[in-house]
Order: sequence, then structure tokens, then C-alpha cells
Amino acid sequence: MSESKIVVLNSQPHQPCSPESSQEHVPTEAEGNQIHVEENEDLARIEAEQDVTPSEPNRGATPPELEHSVTETYSQGHAAFDLLQPSFEDIEDLDRYEIGGYHPALLGDTYDNGRYRVVHKLGHGGSSTVWLARDHTSRRYVALKILCAEAADGLNDIKILKYLEDKNCGHPGRQYIGSIHDQFSIEGPNGSHICLVSEVLGPSLKDLMSLGKQLRGKIARKIGRQFVQAVAYLHSEGVCHGDLTAANVAFGVHNFDSWSEDELYSHLGKPETETIRTASGKPVSDHAPSYVVQPLSFLKSDPTRLQDSIRLIDFGISFFVHDPPEFLGTPPSFVAPETWFEMAADKNTDLWALGCTLYTLRSGLTLVQLYWGGTPLEAVSEIASFLGPLPERWDRLYFDEEGMPQPRDKYHGSEAPPRWTDELDDKPTRNLHAVAAFIKDEYHGPARAEDNVEREKLPIELEIEAEGGRVTYPPETPKQNMSPDEIDSFADLLAKVLTWEPSERASAQDLSDHAWFERGFLDAMAAGDAPSLFQS
Repeated sequence: MSESKIVVLNSQPHQPCSPESSQEHVPTEAEGNQIHVEENEDLARIEAEQDVTPSEPNRGATPPELEHSVTETYSQGHAAFDLLQPSFEDIEDLDRYEIGGYHPALLGDTYDNGRYRVVHKLGHGGSSTVWLARDHTSRRYVALKILCAEAADGLNDIKILKYLEDKNCGHPGRQYIGSIHDQFSIEGPNGSHICLVSEVLGPSLKDLMSLGKQLRGKIARKIGRQFVQAVAYLHSEGVCHGDLTAANVAFGVHNFDSWSEDELYSHLGKPETETIRTASGKPVSDHAPSYVVQPLSFLKSDPTRLQDSIRLIDFGISFFVHDPPEFLGTPPSFVAPETWFEMAADKNTDLWALGCTLYTLRSGLTLVQLYWGGTPLEAVSEIASFLGPLPERWDRLYFDEEGMPQPRDKYHGSEAPPRWTDELDDKPTRNLHAVAAFIKDEYHGPARAEDNVEREKLPIELEIEAEGGRVTYPPETPKQNMSPDEIDSFADLLAKVLTWEPSERASAQDLSDHAWFERGFLDAMAAGDAPSLFQS
């Protein structure tokens, strides 16, 4: 996993608020301007509420029982500090330990006048590191997200979550979107950093995919409804998420606040650390930590702690309906097709991404799979394979040599620009029913397989010759199709949001009542020793 999106949302009971009508609320332009004013005032209060202006973290000694494993390093020099990239996987880019970048946090550090003590690492994102900390005031474990000094997406998180803080607590989707417990700022060698404190959450749906984990059918349907209700809540308050992907659906974890730090390490494992080295052999600069920490993984250490409840996370590029952005940073596999042609961003683009993520939730696969860099041409070609030809109005554009759509009247070639029909197949090679039927569950039933079980298990390990050597794949688990009834129902669900025409997509509110979430289908048998959420 190249980059983790880390959660700092709170599922604890919210402050009392008066349930409002579920009628959709769209912030006015005046409200939007007021939000920007309040945002600046809130950030000023972050510092004003502290005993001192941005505090410096207290460096606690690293617990002696922690094992520091110094392993092989690889030559990826840092531009300023000559840092070598460690051998650990899922570690932040050390080049970002610079002015304006990550804060060099260490185990044992305390923040906010000693209130929060770092005991483990939860992960990182492109603009933050996230730590498991003990709140000595509430006696709870919390997620402490330390933003890069120059990070802007954290400010948007604050703005959106502050706006939603007391909005319509009675909406069923409100519980799947949390709030920030606490916020403060610190001063470090790389600048002033905003810190956000919230609930500890587990892995994202993307994390599950990276480990080959597939949800049980009934769990996927339950969590799928929660996801749709969360989006319906946002839309009812005039907010678009803008980045509805598998990386931003995270699982809750069962409470472990009663554990001491020793008990925490006993259950979930001690932090693994690796000393940072420099190519020149010189000491590491104060701008970087002296060691890196491998993130805690609930999936690997104790998957039984995961709940069948999710949180919608990361509001870094969310926006209000009345104020759409000029550019969306959504990964290409989840981008609505009209975005490529019309540069539109609204609820309908959210709905397309919602449909793609529901497919991932049920299948463990990416619906729009891109292999050649994720150009618009590649994405649209893949979508056309199951939706058919594009709307005629988009024919005013053509795809250039880089696969980007361009206006025909800007074409300066000697020949007429190619039409999209020249680039795309005229007829789809499949449809949404075939897309749903492609989903396979793991087969853990009797040795004599039922008729719908595909004999995919290999008798021996398979070796495939690849560039630079041979790759060995272990025997695969046998697969079986979803039940015919579920295929029909899920295909109908997808068809309500995966449409060329944005105006034809069902609202998230309407989608939350779909029969696929309600009906009990015949699910595949899970492995006998499988955790309650997974097929194996």
C-alpha cells in the first residue's frame, strides 16, 4: 500500500443537538462565506486556548522493552538530509521530513501539556502521520493526527466536520460520520503543526483488499447500507464528499480503553522500529526522527477487534454543493465519466463513486480497473465496456495522444480529429448484470462442490516466468458464484447509480432503501476459523 488514508473521526456519542427535519439543506453562499470566516477564527482559537502559543512536544524516553530492529536499508537519499529509506513497508516518505513537512514524532512523546502520550503508530497519509496515544485526562486511547506544517486538507477536514457537528443528529447516516474530539497546535523543527484528536479506527476497505480479505455477504450488505446512509446524510446537508473510495471507508474497533500499555502490547504487539541512517554516515538532522515505526495492523494482530460498523473518513477535498471545486483529486478508477468531459463536480459525481465503492465492498475488486496510467481514455473505455456508447453531446470532444479529452475546435492537425467512436468499442462486451455475476465468493463447503463452484484450486503451486525471474503463486481458494437472486438484486442496485447521464442516478437516500440491503440471500459458507467479518 503506497499511501494510507488515516481516520480521525469520532463515533462516541455526540453533544446533544436538536434533531432537525431530514429535508435536504443546502448552505447558502452567505453561509459558505461565514464558514470561511469561522474557519479562520477557529484556527486562531486553537492557539489562543493553549497555555502557550504552539507548544513543543515533550520528548519522552522510548520504553526500554521496545525492540529496535535495525535492518537493511536501501539507497534512496534525501535531498536535504541524505536519509536512506528503511526496509519497512507502509512507511511515510522520509523526504517529507523537511521544513513544511512531517513532524518528527517519536514513541513516548507527550503533547498538549502532557495530556496525550504516544504509545504506537496507526499510519500515515500524504500530509500527516497518525499515532495511537493515551489521553491521560479521559483515560482513553485516541488517534492523534499530526498534520504537515504546510498541509491544507486538514483545514478542510476541520471546516466540514465543524459545519456538520450539530446538524440533524436524528439522520440514520449521522452516526457513520464522526467529529473531532480535540485540536491544538505544536511547534517543531519543521514548523507549526495542527493536531487533531479523535477515535481510534481500524483498517480501510482498501487495506482489506491489499491483504486479499473478502467480506462475508451479509456483512457487505450491512456495511453497504451504512455507507449509503452516510452519503445520504452528507447530501442532505449540502455537502459532497468528493473522494468516495475504498480507502475512505474504515472499520470501527471494539473498545480497549481498559488496557494498560503493557496489555496493549501483549494483545496487539509491541511497536517495531528501525533506525534511520544517512548515506553519508552523518547523524540524522533534527528535522527527521531518529527511527521509524511500523504501523499497528488490527488485521494482522487481532482481526476479532473489528466491528461490523464503518465510518466515512477523510474530508480533505469535500466541498459544499454551492461551491464546487475546479478540480477533484479522486483516483481515476472512481471518477464519474462526466468529470472528464464537463469538469463537473456535484452530488452526482459522488453517486458514481458510491456505486464503484459498493462493488468493491461486495467483491473485493476494483470495478474500473486501469493498467496504463489511468488516463481519461482508458477509464472511459473501461466504463464503455459495460455501459455502451457515450452520450452524443460528448462527441464534441476528442482524445488526444495522451488520452485526454480536448475540444474539437482546438484541434490543429492536418486531418480531422478522431471521434470517440474510433477509440471505443461500439458495443459493450458485458453489462451490469455480467459485472455482478463476475463476483466470486470463497468456497469453504464440503469437498464435493456444488454446481456453481468453480474449480479454481490448483493441485500444486503455480510458477509463472516473469521478467527478472520466476514468481510462485500458492494454490488458490476455490470460488463460487453469488446466488442468482443476489446477482439480480445487486445488478439492479448498480444500475441505479452507474449511468452515463448524471441526472438519471438515484439519490443516496432512495438507494438506502434498495432491496439488496434488506433481503436475506444464500451466502457462501465461511471458513471455520474465519473472523466474523471475513470469508476466511
